Amino acid sequence: MEFALILPVLMLILVGTLEFGRVWSQMQIFQGAAREGARCAAVQATDISGCVIQERIDAASGGYTPAVPATVTINGVATTSGCTDATVGEDVTVSWVQPLTIDIPFWDDVTVNSTIAGVFRCE
Repeated sequence: MEFALILPVLMLILVGTLEFGRVWSQMQIFQGAAREGARCAAVQATDISGCVIQERIDAASGGYTPAVPATVTINGVATTSGCTDATVGEDVTVSWVQPLTIDIPFWDDVTVNSTIAGVFRCE
């Protein structure tokens, strides 16, 4: 009888822990993808061809898909192409807002909008 009463609470704790771990892993993958995109944007100043920032982010995201295209800024000023020879030494930031949903059965879904960002110095 006691087990029947405590089982739902134990299942909520177990599933909640697993779901939190899944969302944390997803966030870490997106953080790595943002760093890849920032690295791609940073090395454009050295004329490396074939580096498309959003494609690099999408490839590094694995099985997940970023919610919106990334925003690229150099010292707070938006740009579309990444670094140039004129911006060497400046910080380039690749970021976007990613909704992360924690889905626990028998509980309301929780969506956290997390800002995913990667920063590199223009080379």
